[in-house]
Amino acid sequence: MKDGIINVYKPSGITSNDVIYKVRAALGIKKLGHTGTLDPMAEGVLPILINRGTRIAEYLDWDLKTYKAAVRLGVRTDSLDITGNVEETADPSGITEADVIGAFAKLMGSEAADAETGFSGILDQIPPMTSAVRIEGRRLYEYVHQGDEIPEEIRERIRPRRVWIENLRIEDISLPEIRFSVTCSKGTYIRSISRDIGEILGCGAVLTELKRSASGAFTEENAVSLEALVKAAMEAGRVEVEDPETMKLRRTVPFGEDIPEDMERFVLGVDFPLVHFGEAMVSPENARRFLDGWHLGYREVSIIKEPEQDPWIMDLGREAEAYNARETEINSGSHAGLKLHPEYLSSYKIYRNDGGGMKTFVGIARHSDRYHKLVPDKVFLRI
Repeated sequence: MKDGIINVYKPSGITSNDVIYKVRAALGIKKLGHTGTLDPMAEGVLPILINRGTRIAEYLDWDLKTYKAAVRLGVRTDSLDITGNVEETADPSGITEADVIGAFAKLMGSEAADAETGFSGILDQIPPMTSAVRIEGRRLYEYVHQGDEIPEEIRERIRPRRVWIENLRIEDISLPEIRFSVTCSKGTYIRSISRDIGEILGCGAVLTELKRSASGAFTEENAVSLEALVKAAMEAGRVEVEDPETMKLRRTVPFGEDIPEDMERFVLGVDFPLVHFGEAMVSPENARRFLDGWHLGYREVSIIKEPEQDPWIMDLGREAEAYNARETEINSGSHAGLKLHPEYLSSYKIYRNDGGGMKTFVGIARHSDRYHKLVPDKVFLRI
């Protein structure tokens, strides 16, 4: 086995790059990536892509992510979370539970303040000043990390970003603490939700806890702890602890490309997260033709499943396209809407029929209106 995905559960207190470093050491494989950064203070699922698995990342724009968050009223920090420098404090004692519910309703542009079922809809967010938004070749967080002030002309070009909120629900109100959960599209800033609630209430707010409990098909249930991965690698003699205080690891064998056998039990298939795609089965002969770049006629494939078409994807895609077009001239740095790929609504996972109920993932194809065939987009089978 050379390619795949490990759904790692990142603990709080380390960066996403720290996770990459430890998994790279544990696997002995250099080519790794992940599907979305988690802040150091956050914990939760962080899928790690291995070798050719890194090529799957672009297909995951549709995946909804679920977060559980805690917010404290009465504090403002430069990072919008509890780890930042305190800029201002205020007394939130006059705020009521009804005020909080009303603030969430106002944030979502909802007239009905329904804390039971939650809120949904399109939300325009101003990214945090510590985000990875890039303007004129420099990410916003780079100004903060290097102790520089963000120039006013750069601030003026930071535009709202349009995201989809599938469900935003208040879980608990124990003032000045609020807990909520949110299922949302890629690109949603939970720190911005916290900030905006504080602004609506007039007292400020900071994020104190954040957990990503799901990212598309990746959930807490199919995640593996970083500790378990490192332990398996140590038991196999591939790594040893160089510094117990920092848990810095040192490899005892050279890097390679194969996933170690003792790690295969943690690895999910490259096709695992592509739950929205259709599925098609082909013969071994047509699989070889596909790998050579040939188009597949519909008579040459057996369609197992048609692609899923979630309405929010089309609605938000159209909204974002129009929104981006309006903003392009005045906002050449930070894109203003979530960029989705409507062509993925007609994409299929291609499997080779190996007989006896067995199949092998070959690659991804898209329906072509021009050829009325399935056209190869990416191949993953190694031969």
